[in-house]
Amino acid sequence: MADWLQSTLISLVDTPALQAAFAGFCTFILEDPTTVTCGILVAEGRMAFMTALVGLTVGIALGDLGLYAIGRAVGPNTVAWGWVTQDRLDRVRHWFDRNVILAVFLSRFIPGTRLPTYVGAGIFQASVWRFLGAAVTASLLWTFLLLTAVVKLGEAVLPQLGRFKWPVAIALIVAIILMQRRTSKRLLADNAPSEAVEPVASLFEFWPPFVFYIPVGFYYAWLALRYRSFTLPTAVNPSIYSGGLIGESKSQILSLVPKEQRKWVATHTPFMRPSADTPLETVLQQAERAMEEAGIAFPVVAKPDTGQRGAGVQRIPNAEELRRYLREFPANTPMVLQALVDLPHEAGVLYYRNPRESRGHIMSVTLKEFPFVIGDGVHTLQELILADPRAVLIKDVYLRRHTAQLDRVLAEGERFRLVFAGNHAQGAVFRDGRDCITPELEARIHEIASSIPEFYFGRFDIRFESLDAFVRGEGLNIVEINGAGAEATHIWDARATLSNAYKTLFRQFRILFEIGAENRRRGHRALGPVRLLRDCYRYRQASRAYPLTH
Repeated sequence: MADWLQSTLISLVDTPALQAAFAGFCTFILEDPTTVTCGILVAEGRMAFMTALVGLTVGIALGDLGLYAIGRAVGPNTVAWGWVTQDRLDRVRHWFDRNVILAVFLSRFIPGTRLPTYVGAGIFQASVWRFLGAAVTASLLWTFLLLTAVVKLGEAVLPQLGRFKWPVAIALIVAIILMQRRTSKRLLADNAPSEAVEPVASLFEFWPPFVFYIPVGFYYAWLALRYRSFTLPTAVNPSIYSGGLIGESKSQILSLVPKEQRKWVATHTPFMRPSADTPLETVLQQAERAMEEAGIAFPVVAKPDTGQRGAGVQRIPNAEELRRYLREFPANTPMVLQALVDLPHEAGVLYYRNPRESRGHIMSVTLKEFPFVIGDGVHTLQELILADPRAVLIKDVYLRRHTAQLDRVLAEGERFRLVFAGNHAQGAVFRDGRDCITPELEARIHEIASSIPEFYFGRFDIRFESLDAFVRGEGLNIVEINGAGAEATHIWDARATLSNAYKTLFRQFRILFEIGAENRRRGHRALGPVRLLRDCYRYRQASRAYPLTH
């Protein structure tokens, strides 16, 4: 990073405002190494001291405020999630109110304490103005001291190093990064939960997406600058619209699987829901005719042809339920009718291959579980959901889905499945299944993926009978293939750590940009930014009309 950061900052030498903005942006990625790099540039006369000080201070202060905002967003749920009692929440909140300035200053100068302190200040609702004042003052003081020290040292030492000055500087920056990582690992090890305790959810599993993905957004922006394209991931799979990032057709992707590999794909058929003035009985007859021609019988799975995060997916047992689904489904909108693969297990397998490579790789395997509650002959479904330690964390999803049955008392021993769709946002439980990656499984997935024209990145959602068969690459039933919009979903395992989750996502997006860049070199074009934003807006509007997911 230091090499690229140096050359970029130097290229902006005639525009101090851009230099300051770029330095501030880089503090979101690596704070102290960025400060050291700026100090060396100041010592060489390639950057003004005040430009560096202002840019670094503003960037660091904004990063601190972002950590506080994450805590603030999570805070109201900590009691409901069982992380802390209301009494302890109140007591720690009072402590933060009295000591927030001291806590902020100490954490700024003690390695490894800033993240928990600043997020904690948000969780426990310390005064935002007192926090902000302390954070800005502390970051200004810290930046001034570190920057001044580097500048003075650089002015004294750099002239003596001659042509070795930048190799030595880069070695120093790398050493700082390694020292910080070592300190963080020690702190995490000291505070790691006992392996004997099975967590209900990870620390971040149910954070609001707009909060959790903030660091990912900054990393994406950095990659976009580095590769000179904000939309480069849309060139990852040239045979799929937008590379499968947004607006792609599920049925079109499945249709790309050649005939000799179709045995691995669940039988399905696309169906266009006619206009609103078409009689419902006529629509039903057309849908049943499409099913018959494809050799599909009830029960089936119905879902929008363009959809994400399990939106609109339902199990349809008979014609009456299909009539209801068609009535609720928006007119003039394509859907997919798929034969139900009634197997007990499901996994998501994330695959990638650089076009220069002859062999692909499995990056992630996620084993999916479908939660249920068990009746006792006394309590209602709603009471059972609220009493379940995990179900209560996303109670709104389950209660909205099962509104008609909430007051029903489940018979003793009756198992009530809370979700059908294998999607985390819809309530499925995800487990890290990377230990299932075997040469046999990787070979099978590569065999299928490489048969799809110009397909280099995506996730296969697979139903299977047993884990033994799955790891051998046998008995696979692919129900969906996602493209560039797919995620390494093993990060939603309850035992996952925040640092490993971000490390995984950063690697995933780095791979996306690398493949996109190679495809761009081969002559394929990415979507334009305006078109991508328009597609995102159109999908958001359309998805609001989809039926409720079951």
